[in-house]
Amino acid sequence: MAIENLTDARVRSAAPPKAGILEIWDGKTSGLCFRVMKSGVRSWTFRYRPRSGAAFRRVTLGRYPALSLVEARAAAERIRAEVRGGADPQQERRDGREALRAAPAELTFDALADLYIERYARRQKASWKNDQGYLRAKAMPAWGTREAASITSQDVARLLFEVVEVAPVSANRLRSVLVKLFGWACDSALLASNPMLGIKKPHRESKGKTRTLNDQEIRVFWQALDKAEAAPGIVAALKTLLLLGQRPGEVAGMEVRELHHLNNDRTAHWELPASRMKARRAHAVPLPPLAREIVAREIARQRHATPLSEPEFVFASKFAERARLARHSLSQALSRIIEELDEDGNDADIVASLKADRPTPHDFRRTLATGLARLGIPRDDRLAVLAHTYGDVHEVYDQYERLPQKRAALEMWERHLREVISGRPRHENTVRTLRS
Repeated sequence: MAIENLTDARVRSAAPPKAGILEIWDGKTSGLCFRVMKSGVRSWTFRYRPRSGAAFRRVTLGRYPALSLVEARAAAERIRAEVRGGADPQQERRDGREALRAAPAELTFDALADLYIERYARRQKASWKNDQGYLRAKAMPAWGTREAASITSQDVARLLFEVVEVAPVSANRLRSVLVKLFGWACDSALLASNPMLGIKKPHRESKGKTRTLNDQEIRVFWQALDKAEAAPGIVAALKTLLLLGQRPGEVAGMEVRELHHLNNDRTAHWELPASRMKARRAHAVPLPPLAREIVAREIARQRHATPLSEPEFVFASKFAERARLARHSLSQALSRIIEELDEDGNDADIVASLKADRPTPHDFRRTLATGLARLGIPRDDRLAVLAHTYGDVHEVYDQYERLPQKRAALEMWERHLREVISGRPRHENTVRTLRS
């Protein structure tokens, strides 16, 4: 395999081989290959390994000289960044060809949306149900039976304008889904033009959220959970969320089959498959004693309620048509519980704080991350607990799951929460470090 630091002159002067294909790999951009056919056709390809662990795959970037060396290197780096985020460009193109064969002659927006969910979103996005929800609630009622190719930028702008009037943030999320949908449709040759080009976010959102709960707010909220009239599954899920700090959707969808050694405090853990993770990378979460107890009790409660069937999900929905707890149910329950807090009791100031700046389920995740830092947990271990990555090549090589370190971190956090809930917290600024 020839590897060279390619230059414009070298690429321009590369002679066609007498037989086969001449391949020159770029020494400056790993994975980038310049190919010259016997016929004289020249092109660029990029080789990568998906995060799923599959074998190396190759994707064509374009022909030379239409795509220059500089442009090919930039395209290769863009794809490399996408692959690090969990994308698989070659598989996406195959899915697109499948979608093209499956598409009806008269492609309505409803049909296009269904194809997008089945052929792309379900396979590539852990949050595909969010995409489906926005499409069904906002876009499909507006454009359902229209021919997808007839939808214009003006149609998109009008729809987003209507949504932003009542739900500004939802309008931004809907735009993001439509950008992905129409972009995929064009890449798959289902549509010839993209109506999302030039469509900007309709609402300017504030910078990243910073809300965390302090110890006193945690105490008041936990005590309110113990008294709440909400469904038992929701109460258990909210407590688990605060104890483990995982994403709300991941906790709401916890499956019984993902749990291991549930009868052992030292080895109990929860294994999330890559398909349920935002970064498409499997994640193991230790279950410290209180979290393990809450999860086991919830499973036992379901088995007692329906002895003839084994529960599939840990936190069941109260709605018969839905087996698992919905992500938005956590948000709704949290808002309702805070709304019902007593404003005239001994904790009036704390209740006022909770009501004035109401936390969301995702703020529990930020609370845990901040709490672990305050307790002296090393950054690498905090990142491991949260399933966050470094965002560089190191994560490809370091496959150590840090389960013992994650367990020690979550057990320390649980001990802290027990002190807080009991009303005997240590000073909030006290830093405790792990014993070597």
